Amino acid sequence: MQFVPHLTKIDATQELGEVDYRLQRRRLLSDIERGVVDRAEACDVHPELLRVARNAAPRSAEDCPLCLKDELRLVAYVFGPRLGAGGKCVISDEELQKISQRQGKFVSYEVEVCASCGWNHLRRSYPLE
Repeated sequence: MQFVPHLTKIDATQELGEVDYRLQRRRLLSDIERGVVDRAEACDVHPELLRVARNAAPRSAEDCPLCLKDELRLVAYVFGPRLGAGGKCVISDEELQKISQRQGKFVSYEVEVCASCGWNHLRRSYPLE
């Protein structure tokens, strides 16, 4: 196969698309079930992420894949201009819409967090348009 340099360069101005992490999630759950990965590693939630999940984030329609309780929450963080290095935690669709109206490129990261056992995994990332 011939090497074509222009195909390997990444254009930073190119639009990003949605990235779905379900396959990675499925693999991690399989590794936990087989004993390859310790369950504690998957439940090492950051205290701030857990606080948001317990106090502000909406419930998911799914149960936690580890403890099977209905405490799975969806937490979204948006990164972009004038949002600070840590991004902004967003808990409503209305807030996401407001940010998407601003000038600049913004990316949202949706994380599922179990408010009971601490399971957390990146669900998807997508540009706000």
